[in-house]
Amino acid sequence: MQSILRVTPEMKRFFTFGLLAVAATLLQGCFFGSGGSSAPPPNNVVATAKDSRVVLTWDMLPGVQYWIWESTVPGVTPLNCSSDASCYTAVNVTSPASISTYISGTSTPLVNGTTYYYSLNGRSGGGPGGSGSLAVSATPRFSGATWAPGTAATANSLRGVTYGTTTTGTTTTGTLFVAVGDNGALYSSTDVGSSLTNGNNWVAAASNPKPATNFRGATYDTGLVKYLAAGSGGVILQSLDGTNWTSTNNSAYTSDLYAIANNGASTIVATGATGTILTSQDGGSTWATQTIAGTPALNGVTYGYTASGVYRFVAVGAGGTLLWSADSTGTVWTAASLPAPITTTSIFTGVTYGIVNSIGTFAAVTADGYVTTSTDGITWTAPVAVSATLNAVTASSNAVTSSFVAVDNAGNIFRSIDGGVTWPKVYTGTAALFAITHGALLDYSAVGISGLNLYSD
Repeated sequence: MQSILRVTPEMKRFFTFGLLAVAATLLQGCFFGSGGSSAPPPNNVVATAKDSRVVLTWDMLPGVQYWIWESTVPGVTPLNCSSDASCYTAVNVTSPASISTYISGTSTPLVNGTTYYYSLNGRSGGGPGGSGSLAVSATPRFSGATWAPGTAATANSLRGVTYGTTTTGTTTTGTLFVAVGDNGALYSSTDVGSSLTNGNNWVAAASNPKPATNFRGATYDTGLVKYLAAGSGGVILQSLDGTNWTSTNNSAYTSDLYAIANNGASTIVATGATGTILTSQDGGSTWATQTIAGTPALNGVTYGYTASGVYRFVAVGAGGTLLWSADSTGTVWTAASLPAPITTTSIFTGVTYGIVNSIGTFAAVTADGYVTTSTDGITWTAPVAVSATLNAVTASSNAVTSSFVAVDNAGNIFRSIDGGVTWPKVYTGTAALFAITHGALLDYSAVGISGLNLYSD
């Protein structure tokens, strides 16, 4: 992902001077190199708004090095950049370029709602930059407003979805959405590495040791660098690449599993039928089981950092069950009080963790259409009525302010950009969606009945 790099005013003045002066003496300078020449402005420059970033595309010519000039002032060019305090540049860029860093040159993402203007120019052989392209503009916005359906890769329903990476040694080699579902369905979307393509082209797993399993949950552990899928009969599979799967060492446990989460290191927690909770503290090599007495099915589990400074898991399920763990091991659980009008007749169907105004926040959804949030997993806000039947919820990966996005049994999608207070519908569906997750590009994938899948960025 290409980030804007800060160029000092002195460098900008020097570059502008070099652009205007093409004398051979200037071409010998270390800034421009020697023996090079300027290139014509690139054609077909397009700026596309994304969440907290802008993607630029243009027609590249062989042997040409391109620079991007960015400003919050209309009409930016390489010539006027030196007099524009908001103008910065990225060097040696290629199309598509994903511009994600705020113009101050810090690591802060671009600001949603602010318009950014871009011009590109080129040079070859280390020569002076040519004239800039006509400025184009884009205004970053929260993702999740528009959705594109993909081709169903399977007739089986997809019940869980997650996002992660693949690595070779210590090098990241790919990024994947991984979806799991009925009759051993294990699929990955390999096309999300490009910020211009949709995460809705799916490929079946190359190997599956449990093809009869109905998978219900999926998670990606960044510390273990592997995907995990949980399903019927207590099956938990693992994969380093999202396509070749092996069994974990939990064959002694046979209760159906409905959800799985991790702490980003070696602890894994899976939840399922009749209050079953499986935990592993060593990445899946050994497992312990516990059953929360009197607890029906646990349909969702997530992990997060509370406002009080405690890392913990939160699990939810039927019978209005809201459980929180004492710490990050997931071995000691306590029931939270239910916020009215949610009662013990309600069924929690999903739970997620995100950041709201820099504060860690859990969000849980119910089958009768309510959403409630909590900053500690213990005390929950008054529920907001959203839909008839909510099946799942996720939060964006924006580190400053999360959007929450929920899906329902009619295929509708709802988004909250105010911390869970309001939930306008952003997509009207026609068939059930069962799961949703976020990706690293602040994008989303939702999956459902008969291989249904949708993507948004």
